[in-house]
Amino acid sequence: MKKLNKNQLISLTKINKPFLMIDEIKNIIDLKSATGIKKITKNLWFFKCHFINEPIMPGTLIEESMLQTIVALLYSNKKFNDKICLITSAKTNFYSKIKKPTILNIYIKILKITKLKVETSGVVKDYKNIKIASGNYNYFISKK
Repeated sequence: MKKLNKNQLISLTKINKPFLMIDEIKNIIDLKSATGIKKITKNLWFFKCHFINEPIMPGTLIEESMLQTIVALLYSNKKFNDKICLITSAKTNFYSKIKKPTILNIYIKILKITKLKVETSGVVKDYKNIKIASGNYNYFISKK
């Protein structure tokens, strides 16, 4: 099983701080599954500007952590070197707020890959194994 560190993720996804929503990916099973990790600290930029009196991590950024983990898993395979994956549909359910420092575990599965489409699913849990969000995501595969 492969791992990807933050520098490798930046190189693969072409996404940088502060918008990079994953710190590393581990447990990579090529084009099958992976686990993204995001360390949430009290000093992260979104806590300073999202619901100022009662800050929480925006749901869109939780969803983005799943999407970035999926794309990094795909791009880590040579089959996707000359491809770009564009999100075409997203269905995310949220179960719990992120109001304080924690570690997110982002579990991703590739359900189906065809010539032009990738079907995926994801689940986000905190370090106490509390479910934060889950969803299903489809991507269109295009040449760069």
